[in-house]
Amino acid sequence: MKKRVLVIGGAGYLGSVLTGRLLSENYDVRILDSFIYGKRSVQKFSADTRVEVIEGDIRNIETVTDNMQDIHSVILLAAVVGDPASKARPEQTIETNYLASMLVASSAKIAGIKKFLYASTCSVYGVGKEILDENALMNPVSLYARTKVASEEGIISIADSNFRPVIMRMSTLYGYSPRMRFDLVVNTMTMTAFTEGKITVFGGNQWRPLLGLEDASDAYVKALESEPGGNGTAGYGRIYNVGSEEQNYTITEVAKLTAKGIKEASGKEIPVNIEGDSVDVRDYRVSFKKIQGELNFSVKQTIPDAAKEIWGKLDSKEIRDPKQKVYYNHYFDASEELIG
Repeated sequence: MKKRVLVIGGAGYLGSVLTGRLLSENYDVRILDSFIYGKRSVQKFSADTRVEVIEGDIRNIETVTDNMQDIHSVILLAAVVGDPASKARPEQTIETNYLASMLVASSAKIAGIKKFLYASTCSVYGVGKEILDENALMNPVSLYARTKVASEEGIISIADSNFRPVIMRMSTLYGYSPRMRFDLVVNTMTMTAFTEGKITVFGGNQWRPLLGLEDASDAYVKALESEPGGNGTAGYGRIYNVGSEEQNYTITEVAKLTAKGIKEASGKEIPVNIEGDSVDVRDYRVSFKKIQGELNFSVKQTIPDAAKEIWGKLDSKEIRDPKQKVYYNHYFDASEELIG
């Protein structure tokens, strides 16, 4: 049987890019998505016989169990993502990020699916002064991060020799996607530089790990194709911080790199204004030695290159109105921007 991957959340910011990468690696893909941000991101797959698109909510038991049939591997990306979105809908956050995640993992295990990749976040570390590896104390400072911690623990607890989950603690993503987001730091800075002619940073000394979308997709493919036991990994469940140490940046550094990319794209000097303190208390640097060593993972994308691409999409009017609600997770708005 040809390998078919169930990508839950395949129409999302990462999912729509990862689906394309999986197809290029000769996987068939079944996308399961509730399409709360619209369907335009998967329209390019409509004529591809290797892609099956299913609309459904993973909080529904029947939907989940039905879609485990004839599946080789599962990648669970679907979630209420980000602190603002979780604050806007706390009940849905708990239902989707924890309860439904456990339903999906349990269903995959019962269906005999060995490979299960779960998208978590480096936000589980919250605040930390040291460079944090996968064994560091988790210190979640938001509902979003707390649900991810709970799901990680629950999924790992059901791991065995026939069900080997991989927890992917993602860095903050950046870059252009068919399901574009302008509520992520590099994307936001590029958008405000385009619309307001400046980048404003609050605080600026807080640390974040950053990661481009194409590199993130590469990490999932490497994790999907790796085998536990042969790479020095003990136990049935694995956890990886996903990113690179060279892209641990302060927010001020992120702003300067974004401005650099915009200048290369447009010739414009974008001022970076530092103001006050940040209301976001997260501040952490992360070690990525484990994923580099075990999966031979390295990054190729850069913040300036991503800023150039996003600027080009804005300048060409491919993205006509970056302030539309569909580009921001916390609005839960499925109305889609019309192109043309």
